[in-house]
Amino acid sequence: MSQQKTVLVVNPDQRERETVCRALEGEGLRLVITRNMYEALDRVDRLGIDILVAPLKADRLDGLQLMEAARQKYPDVGVVFMTTHDVLQTDVGIKAMLHHEASYFLPKPPNPIHLKALLHKILENQRLTAENRQLQSQIDEREGLLRLTGHSQHIQEVREIIAQVAPTKSTVMIRGERGSGKELVARAIHYRSLRRGPLVVFNCAALNEGLAESELFGYERGAFTGADQQRKGKFESANGGTLLLDEIGELSLPNQARLLRVLAEREFHRVGGNEVVKVDVRVVCATNRDLEKSVEEGKFMADLYDRLDVISIYLPPLRERKGDIPLLVKTFIEEFCQENRKASKFISQDAQRALMKFDWPGNVRDLRNCIEGMVVMSNSRELDLADLPERVLKFTGIGTPIVFSAPTAVNADPAVDSDRRLNLEVGMSMEEIKEEAIRATLDYVGNNRAKAANILGVNKRTIFRKIKEYDLCND
Repeated sequence: MSQQKTVLVVNPDQRERETVCRALEGEGLRLVITRNMYEALDRVDRLGIDILVAPLKADRLDGLQLMEAARQKYPDVGVVFMTTHDVLQTDVGIKAMLHHEASYFLPKPPNPIHLKALLHKILENQRLTAENRQLQSQIDEREGLLRLTGHSQHIQEVREIIAQVAPTKSTVMIRGERGSGKELVARAIHYRSLRRGPLVVFNCAALNEGLAESELFGYERGAFTGADQQRKGKFESANGGTLLLDEIGELSLPNQARLLRVLAEREFHRVGGNEVVKVDVRVVCATNRDLEKSVEEGKFMADLYDRLDVISIYLPPLRERKGDIPLLVKTFIEEFCQENRKASKFISQDAQRALMKFDWPGNVRDLRNCIEGMVVMSNSRELDLADLPERVLKFTGIGTPIVFSAPTAVNADPAVDSDRRLNLEVGMSMEEIKEEAIRATLDYVGNNRAKAANILGVNKRTIFRKIKEYDLCND
């Protein structure tokens, strides 16, 4: 059962109020009636408003000002301005027509049929907006929580923490090495919180102190050279939503003090301004630094640390959860095949083993970039050792020959060169190793199959079968 919608009707004229009320009777709406704008402002502060029906022009306080006050609390509120043709020619009328597309105009005296049609249109638009928001929330949740790929205990615990803290208003600190997925965690927290505002990301290490202040808190026109107009900062842009402060440990001490004030009072001044700007922003921080050590060294404010470290989420490096690598690899291969319009690909067992051995200093992002390069550059459906970056091969020892001296054959001909070698490499499959062992042994004993079988400890029938299987017939 849908929640009953509330319509706030403002009109000093009793006859017009009665006309509006009669028109809306039987529509299943909750009607709140006021005589003047100041009384309406009080109702806006105390009630949830879905639709506002008010005069465009009134004494001292006009309909635009009332609408702006209502939309600060209820961004989706629908508005019907009751007005006359003369008022539409004034400054307030022109401003309303030019800058407020979501508003509708109802000529005085109000026509009940016209009024009903406008309200039905507003309610339908609100329904579609809510459905789109819910659908987008589901999509965004997949982009956040479900992209935290892996079955390891570490990742399962991270998912559980996200599910528990996301619906709250608590500040969250995300810790982890570079590339470990800190922004993904922040996105998952935001999109599962169902906050209506956006997720805004700010890298604290990207700008110097002065520019960082302007970016965070905005500035007024004329605040400094080049400030030719007012500009909102990240906090204002994130109003009603979430602000991710990435690399929070890099923020300067003066800006740390400003941030502490915003967290404590939920308000601030733009650079060069005196107006108090109030915001409702959830702050999520990310860092790869040891902030406790920074506090001890005087590089990070202890009071700010206490306010930020309410909920702590630790993302382990990929080298500590290597069991997640196969699933990550499969996910990334599918992603980049689709993105680059390539046929489906798969990875060989040898290449998979090599990826598992590598320590991935750049963590999940590093692995993701590696797989992207392999998918883009390979012309084969199978991604194999040859497609791996040199740094992975070098680190894991792939491609480095391992030399084994051949054993002394039983009753071997002394005239046969006894300095034969097996050409093996780390990463070869067991089948390839078997083939090389049989080939080298046959070569060592002058292709005497009985002697080769004796050296390898197998019967002659097995040697004959393997020679045929590996196509090693030389005589």
